[in-house]
Amino acid sequence: MHRTLLIPDLISRKGVRPFVSFLLLTSLALLGLLFEPGCLFRRHKPPPAAPVFPAPTRIALLPMNIPQGNTELRWVSLASTVLMAQVAQAAPDLEPVALWESMPTALQSLGDSRTITADIAELVATRLTARWATQGDLRPANDTLSLRIDFIPSRSILVPFRYEKGCSIDELDPHFRVAFDQFLRYLIVRPLMEENIQSLDAKKLKEVAEALDVEYGWFEPAKPGEAGKVVEDLAHANIDLARILFSPTLYPVLGK
Repeated sequence: MHRTLLIPDLISRKGVRPFVSFLLLTSLALLGLLFEPGCLFRRHKPPPAAPVFPAPTRIALLPMNIPQGNTELRWVSLASTVLMAQVAQAAPDLEPVALWESMPTALQSLGDSRTITADIAELVATRLTARWATQGDLRPANDTLSLRIDFIPSRSILVPFRYEKGCSIDELDPHFRVAFDQFLRYLIVRPLMEENIQSLDAKKLKEVAEALDVEYGWFEPAKPGEAGKVVEDLAHANIDLARILFSPTLYPVLGK
């Protein structure tokens, strides 16, 4: 009669050490397989997902309001638009609307007036499929200027954002940087990349501002296409800014 062999029966005194060694080697081999990168028994962590950023937010940059009859601040009104375009370029999540789109739209909405209200800013933003538009004021205040800039949304469900300070003309650039930086924080998007801002010197800024005034007829009679020298110099210095301010259709140098 045959009896069933049990493990204790298989392990004789002489076979204990080989059997234990076999178990140890087998265990070590299994552990090694478990720690292999391609082991099927391990739960792999998925690779980290690439950061997802929202699509750039379109914003229409409009000239600042100045007191009626104040001719000394006319170029500053247009220069403020240039400064805002410079800053907006350095915001990864902002897409400034080209002035050759926004300025004619604003002029059509304003008629003979040159005072941009919150309603006009909202209308311009809506017509340009932009989510925001700027609406601001520059007013003399003793020896300085009173600067106020409102970021007006195209949808009434959003809340406008305001920045207000006193400054001189030479201090407009840093104040616009602060205003846009705070606005980006308000939108909860990436901050300004200030190292990418290419500032114009005061003389060049005034030349560009006066050329914009004539180009679009904001204060002066419109003479589009006659700012060739200014546009060419600006294109060599900052082609991206030049393409925001002036139309590539009228100035072929911007299309190269």
